Amino acid sequence: MQSAHKPAGFTLVELIITMAVISVAVLGITYALSFAFSHQSDGIWQAKSVALAESYLEEIMSRRYDETTPSGGVPPCSLATTACSSALGSEGETRDSFDDVDDFDGVDDQPPLDADGLPRSEYSSFRVEVSVAYVSAAQVASLGLDNPRDAKLVTVTVTPPGSSPLRFPMLRGNF
Repeated sequence: MQSAHKPAGFTLVELIITMAVISVAVLGITYALSFAFSHQSDGIWQAKSVALAESYLEEIMSRRYDETTPSGGVPPCSLATTACSSALGSEGETRDSFDDVDDFDGVDDQPPLDADGLPRSEYSSFRVEVSVAYVSAAQVASLGLDNPRDAKLVTVTVTPPGSSPLRFPMLRGNF
């Protein structure tokens, strides 16, 4: 009569194969979880970046268009009224006394600052860069402007910790 039991070597092979399959499965699950955990805060960083960019853009857009533009913006600087200043950038003012849009050109804050020039503690690991330029010839044509001095392109770039920079462009018209 033959034995109904399997040989002992066969169960050892089954055990080794089972351990290998479980190891591969656990490795796959571990990789998936580590990927998920490493990217779980991306949404938070993006939301904070948008809020930070909005605050900078609100501060910038609340200033007059040009150094020569009167308070209130009327009349706008032009060849017929007061000529717009030729250079972009700060005229020697400090951040708390920026009075026109292009004063912000070249701002590079790490950590970001509020309108009073104080560090924003909740954004201590963020970086904010601002560039201001007159619109290009192609933009003049596409926007139906008379000349490049009629609008400035303000770009706020926010770099959250450990992430790629996010750019937020906005046009400021001469009014």
